[in-house]
Amino acid sequence: MALVACLFRLFSTSLSLAGRKEGTKHLIGVTHKPPIIIDPVTSTYVFPTVAPSSTDCIWIFPQHIKDYHAIGYNHTLIKFSNLQTFEIDMSLASFNNQIARTSMLHMKFSQKMRTIESNFPSMNMFFPPATLAAESRRYYNTMLSEKDDSKDPEQ
Repeated sequence: MALVACLFRLFSTSLSLAGRKEGTKHLIGVTHKPPIIIDPVTSTYVFPTVAPSSTDCIWIFPQHIKDYHAIGYNHTLIKFSNLQTFEIDMSLASFNNQIARTSMLHMKFSQKMRTIESNFPSMNMFFPPATLAAESRRYYNTMLSEKDDSKDPEQ
């Protein structure tokens, strides 16, 4: 139970940037330019383009990225889902690394929460129980009858 409270507290909405960085360090071991969980319920994550302490730091929300590609040697052009573009002073390799770190953070957090929620079903905060189904049927007949096989779907 304490682990659930600890993890949820690490990513609660009232937590400071330092606390969120500590949560990232705990989950994926990243301390330099760490991605941050903004809201675990809505899966809102963000990553910095440079050290967060720098005045040049830009925070990117990857869920809003539609496309991105390199421009020159050390620049990346990002196209967002609202079709606006933004050029950042960051190599494509560094940008890809930040995307991968953010994805890893999301995966590790989700895995931890699923493990915790399987051990404590009453504490289910993020994922619906796997035993719930929209229909009461347990098995589905997925085999086509021989009569159906003879029909050509193009006819």
